[in-house]
Amino acid sequence: MIIILHGKDTYRSKEKLQDIIKEYEKKHTSGLNLKFLNEKSSLDDIYDEERQVSMFQEKRLLVVKNGFTSSSLKKAIIEKPEKIISSENIIVFYEEGEIKEKDELFVFLTKEKKGKHQEFKPLVKGSLALWIEKEFEKRKVKATKEVVNYLMRFRGEDLHRTKNEIEKLSLYSKNIKIEDVKLLVKPEIEINIFKMIDAVALGDREKAILLLHDHLEKGDNPLYLFSMISYQFRNLLIVSDLLEKNLPYKEVKSRSKLHSFVFAKSYKQAERFSYKELEEKYDWLFEIDLKIKTGQIDPVSALHLFVFQS
Repeated sequence: MIIILHGKDTYRSKEKLQDIIKEYEKKHTSGLNLKFLNEKSSLDDIYDEERQVSMFQEKRLLVVKNGFTSSSLKKAIIEKPEKIISSENIIVFYEEGEIKEKDELFVFLTKEKKGKHQEFKPLVKGSLALWIEKEFEKRKVKATKEVVNYLMRFRGEDLHRTKNEIEKLSLYSKNIKIEDVKLLVKPEIEINIFKMIDAVALGDREKAILLLHDHLEKGDNPLYLFSMISYQFRNLLIVSDLLEKNLPYKEVKSRSKLHSFVFAKSYKQAERFSYKELEEKYDWLFEIDLKIKTGQIDPVSALHLFVFQS
């Protein structure tokens, strides 16, 4: 079975991926047949993993992250599709972003009904408001329409950050008012995240750890901190990719579509990393995040692991 998950709304697409992994782990309890691959992998890598026989007679679950960004991998699959399309295992292509409708591999897998796909478009207006309301309801928290509207304006389409703000507010009170939002939803935490990433970029682990402990001692939610770090490294990847194209500053800013404050900070930080370094760190963050969501590691340990090994 081949499944393709893609779209601009990476929060909901990753949530779907996590659901697939959880459902798989319920049925296949050994935990030894889940494998993560990425756009650097070849068709042989996928095929070799796919054809391995499990000692537990379990189906294997292979997650290929951003495989559609690799022209060589796409070409190889189209030329030798039999290597994966007849598989009894589950192969999930998880793409962080949109896939063009005319993409050759996408057309091949979907038009010929060789794979299922689900696109996650950004929630807007009514659907976004409903999503926020349901997130509060899940936590048995009441929030006024004014609160919902404020969060929509403040965080917009970024469900990763919106969800973290909802989590923080829900821990604060079970009856959220606009005054609570204005008190708690502030940009200071973002500034400190920039400082922590600067310390990581400069190889100053001691400072990075001190900044991390400062957040934790203040009671900042470790899941929120982790998602903010992931969010910022995603921004750095966007900026670094544009910098490698030797574009002028204004064009990089325009194409990045980042808020002016976030872009200014990201632009300076991106120059301290190579694109390859950022890609490796972001891939690592992605894998750690999935381990958090599937209960393989706790959030505080994950934060320390990232800082210590960066």
